[in-house]
Amino acid sequence: MDGAERGWSLAAAISSIAVFGIGIGVGAPLLSLMLEARGTASWLTGFNAAMTFVGVMVGPLLTPRLVARFGFKNFLLAALPLSLVLFLLLKPFDSLVVWLVLRLAGGIAGSAIFTATEAWISQLAGEANRGRTVGIYAASLSAGFGIGPLVLSLTGIAGWAPFLACIVIEIVAMLPLLAAPSDRVRFEVSGSHPVAMMARMKPIVLTVILFGVYEAAVLALIPVWGARVGFGADTAAALLSAIYLGSIALQIPIGWFSDRFGRTFALRLCGALGLLGAVSLPWLAGRPIPLFVVLFLWGGFGTGIYPIALSAAGDRFRGADLVNANAALVIAYGMGAFIGPILGGAAMGAWNPHGIGAILAAMFAVLLVATLWRGDGGRLEDDPRSKSVAFR
Repeated sequence: MDGAERGWSLAAAISSIAVFGIGIGVGAPLLSLMLEARGTASWLTGFNAAMTFVGVMVGPLLTPRLVARFGFKNFLLAALPLSLVLFLLLKPFDSLVVWLVLRLAGGIAGSAIFTATEAWISQLAGEANRGRTVGIYAASLSAGFGIGPLVLSLTGIAGWAPFLACIVIEIVAMLPLLAAPSDRVRFEVSGSHPVAMMARMKPIVLTVILFGVYEAAVLALIPVWGARVGFGADTAAALLSAIYLGSIALQIPIGWFSDRFGRTFALRLCGALGLLGAVSLPWLAGRPIPLFVVLFLWGGFGTGIYPIALSAAGDRFRGADLVNANAALVIAYGMGAFIGPILGGAAMGAWNPHGIGAILAAMFAVLLVATLWRGDGGRLEDDPRSKSVAFR
């Protein structure tokens, strides 16, 4: 694949997953709001949402062999429509039990899409600019997640309108892939199984689990924290907007920083600033302007953990190992995202409302300790082949 074809494929992969992110940004709050409107118990709504993350831990196990056989492009062109069909079935099959099954299946399909896309992007990115390229991907995906709720505010939650919007979004997501050059990448499935790969790169897996805890807990509970410290509903919801804006604006600079100064150093910076942000939450309650500034930075550097981890995997692995490594990371994210709201909710119950800040401070502290833990046996080591840092 020449430089022009590589550039087109990279643009197609990033733009496609960004648009797919819009659909997720529509679908996730839509289903929760539909259940809330019916008076569903909050624990049952949460359990329903958690089924998606159970699927997230299954989908990556199926992806490497399918990608190896069909290639990245063809796999995604099949998986995206499947994901859409599973989502649309939620409307006619309006049963909570059926929804549990469909959301499990949707999590499998969605995580398979992310596994393949992230491995494809990492492979296309090349060595010198991998951090920046993955940063562009992360910023684009954050933008998609942020736009989704705006679309939902226009369609409402009643009737077919939000589902029809997702049909349009999914079709648009496939268009860049259809226009991309033919994907000629094939490889033998000779690499480690995703579960075995998790053992081969323990520090990076721990990093992604912690990121999953952070992201899921923040999305679920920061608006609740805002309401409990005295903000109105609109301001409490806008706290997430500040976090999203930071995650959009800062991913490319963080990616450049990790290319220039190494993955571990960049990860330490994200961990340190994430810790400061979490610790500062109780002192910023009731002070909207400083709070929004801190949340902007917190969102950027907190989200920066994941693309640094993806870049580190791309530095080390190729071919089947790269797809299996990305599958392992998506599984790790699903594990963290599954337990994040549970830990955060329990912490808020123990220390109302600032327990969410305490549990996330502890998470960032663990991350910092992990980046300082060096030596043999799966710890962080400098990669002598480049200025970046490999996770061994």
